[in-house]
Amino acid sequence: MKDRITRLIKAILFILLLSICVLLVTMVVRRKDSSEKYADFFDQAKKGNIDVLFMGSSHVINGINPVNLYESYGYTSYNMGGHGSVMQATYWELIEALNYCQPKWVVVDAYMLEKDYQYLDVMYDNTSESERSSSIEQLHLNMDAWPLDKLKIAAISDLISDKDIRKEFLFDFIVYHSRWNELGKRDFAVLSGDDNSSKMFGAQIRYEVDKSATVYADPEPEQGLSTHTVGQEYLMKIIDECQRRGIGILVTYLPFCATTEDKMAAKSAGDIAGMYEVPYINMLNADIIDIYTDLNDPGHLNALGAKKVTEYLGEWLYENGDLTDHRGDAAYSYYDECALRFNDEIVFLSSDGYNLYQQLEMLAMDNVSSIVYINQGSGAFEDGNIKRLIKRISGTDKIEATGGPYILINDLESGKTYEAADGEMIDGVSTTIGTMVYQPVEQLFRFLYAKENEEINYLYDDQHVWHDIQIITYDKFSGEILSHVYYKTYGHEYIVD
Repeated sequence: MKDRITRLIKAILFILLLSICVLLVTMVVRRKDSSEKYADFFDQAKKGNIDVLFMGSSHVINGINPVNLYESYGYTSYNMGGHGSVMQATYWELIEALNYCQPKWVVVDAYMLEKDYQYLDVMYDNTSESERSSSIEQLHLNMDAWPLDKLKIAAISDLISDKDIRKEFLFDFIVYHSRWNELGKRDFAVLSGDDNSSKMFGAQIRYEVDKSATVYADPEPEQGLSTHTVGQEYLMKIIDECQRRGIGILVTYLPFCATTEDKMAAKSAGDIAGMYEVPYINMLNADIIDIYTDLNDPGHLNALGAKKVTEYLGEWLYENGDLTDHRGDAAYSYYDECALRFNDEIVFLSSDGYNLYQQLEMLAMDNVSSIVYINQGSGAFEDGNIKRLIKRISGTDKIEATGGPYILINDLESGKTYEAADGEMIDGVSTTIGTMVYQPVEQLFRFLYAKENEEINYLYDDQHVWHDIQIITYDKFSGEILSHVYYKTYGHEYIVD
């Protein structure tokens, strides 16, 4: 009898140990994208700290920044957008989210409203296998973080046709157990409880500047989609759900290089919003972004574009949303911490000379003060994207009327910008660096110095005489020089040194 009890105890301990090992292995090999994206969602939802949910596709995940919204208005939000999320995937993600929080507003973007298929693993008859695989892969970002329950089973059954593929979402060890050769430090960090949340409340901000924007023809006036699509059906279900729960709903169509069909879909989104008497903002028709400076690629906003769109939505919520400004409330201090972290990132990128377009984009975010100098003969004067970015910083068109030299001082502490072009001087303007004087002498020699320390000429360095573009960044409060980057133009390229 004693031996039987001993064997039973050993068997139970073995099963327990095996279960723990399987659990730990599952945690390690599971892809971390989804858990990192939603870690802060579960935490903030538990505290009741989420007032707004932003729903939609990659246009949302890249195009709306909850950190900017909190900094500017004090509104707390979470970006639930997912790459490739068609309306039915967005619907189910909303239903999952509402299990954990009761937001005051849901903002849903209607991109891909024209998609007329139910299952993401089937799509259309002529869809390639690579597109289907990509669609399934992208859905994991939206779904992996949610626990296995009846709701998740219903969602996957509605989104995926193939029963074997369904199992990959319901028991994700099936698809991730072979990731051993991909594992890195990030994967094992989960065992130590390290915080790998995104700190961006679900957003993924991009930092490139697209230089090949295209404008497509408008459809006929009042021309929407010709058929009622699956996408339209699920937008209606999203609106129904929010109205049933007493949640404010705003439908949007975020800006990008929209095709003619996209513009038709935007019209249909407005029609649906009108049917339900809910507000709709078609940002394709609003003067919010500059497609030549504010896109990361033709379909997605960069950091500067996301800031503009977020602040536009913030102003709408301020006027219509009846939301509370939580800034200064200790219960929301985590939002302040994340805002500081994001601003540190922008300061770093503003000072970094990796890419001229990107650096000018970051300077336009107004986190660091700067001096931009372009020598006469520079190819930058023929580059429309460069000039647009500089006009975004200066607030004037002065750079359009010169072939150089040109200088711009953007002093954020004083809130003033100073410009000079051709033979103009700047004589004793107040900045946090000092009282600045600029004087062009000859093409390879310019004066820029502070009256408090005339020995330092910021625009001359023997090693960089032939560099035609210089960018100096400095701390907007202390005046400390953060970086001095030199660019040399080669054709349409800007080489940093």
